[in-house]
Amino acid sequence: MVSLPRRTPATVLAAVAVGTLAFSAVACSTDDGASATSTASAPETTAQGAPETSATTDGPDGQPPSCVDGEEDLATLAASALAVGVVGFDDAADAVDAGVRHIFIGSSTDLSILDGQGDPERSITALKERAANAGGELTVSVDEEGGQVQRLGEIIGDLPSARELADTLSPEEVRGVFAEHGRKMHDLGITMDFAPVVDLAGGESISDNAIGDRAFSDDPAVVTDYGRAAVDGLLDADVTPVIKHFPGHGHATGDSHEGTVTTPPIGEMGADLAPFAELWQIPGVAVMVGHMQTPGLDAGEMLGAETPSSLNPAAYALLRDGTGEGPGFDGIVFTDDLTGMQAITDLHDGPEAVVQALRAGADAPLTSTAADVPATVDGLVAAVENGDLDRNRLTEAADRLCTV
Repeated sequence: MVSLPRRTPATVLAAVAVGTLAFSAVACSTDDGASATSTASAPETTAQGAPETSATTDGPDGQPPSCVDGEEDLATLAASALAVGVVGFDDAADAVDAGVRHIFIGSSTDLSILDGQGDPERSITALKERAANAGGELTVSVDEEGGQVQRLGEIIGDLPSARELADTLSPEEVRGVFAEHGRKMHDLGITMDFAPVVDLAGGESISDNAIGDRAFSDDPAVVTDYGRAAVDGLLDADVTPVIKHFPGHGHATGDSHEGTVTTPPIGEMGADLAPFAELWQIPGVAVMVGHMQTPGLDAGEMLGAETPSSLNPAAYALLRDGTGEGPGFDGIVFTDDLTGMQAITDLHDGPEAVVQALRAGADAPLTSTAADVPATVDGLVAAVENGDLDRNRLTEAADRLCTV
């Protein structure tokens, strides 16, 4: 198990309170989504809106190592920055042939595509070989949290909800549960799990805030301990964990699948941020940014109270710069689904949302169907060609994604 210095939720909350997050907010109602005004400078961003980032490992020439060919066709480069949901082998193969290097197994996916479940020539392994023949590696992800959110139960058995696990098992036992479940996923060809949820429990049921028993606890220390156990278990199984939903969904109002969701002001979210700030330090972890609008999380004239975090440069700056104690995050950042959740689709069509997410600082904008790939790629190519998206930002995102 990775050992990290203990930082209490109180220390992160104190950091927020004194302004080390570089954001401050006035009180506002989380019921009506009223805007908050920032009294501190916005995070430094590039000309295209993404927060400045720095790599932690340099190559022999002093530059960050790269697995992206900077001279490759722009459409192929655009496709390689996407993470897309697939229904079956044919649409997955089309996406891979277009240059997509991340496919997502969702609730509508034909599970015969998984290794050992159907025709080997129409399997995950076959898709990985297809990607390798084109000069890339294929990441295969799934939402396998346990409880109400799991896709593979009929094949590898049920996984209890986070709340049940925390109520009945020790963290070490939970690590073992996730290691065993992760090995079963790995045998199916899965390489990444969009889990664990490290949001706080801010409501009793999932209808309160879309979280409910998906959270381990309302105590950030407990969430951190059990989240670490789940992360370590998945890593033991050689499955990449993705902690979610930054900056914290536990005290949000409503469900972003169904419309706008608002959190408390950023200055009141120290406890929600604490598990993320601890767990993103574990090597091999990725982070998913949610669609919550967060008052005070502002980037210039782009107000957090009006902008989903997944499209907000200030959210990515907070991730990259850190919450006031310890290092910021330098790994892969996913968005939640940009094409199947009304918090986004009420504001933007799919290609526009993907462009906005990449501009803001996302590495892997997630879309729910591979059928959207041609239009999304066309939208990204047009955005680069007309100057709305810097090609270097697109290359940076694709580069991070291909190093999984």
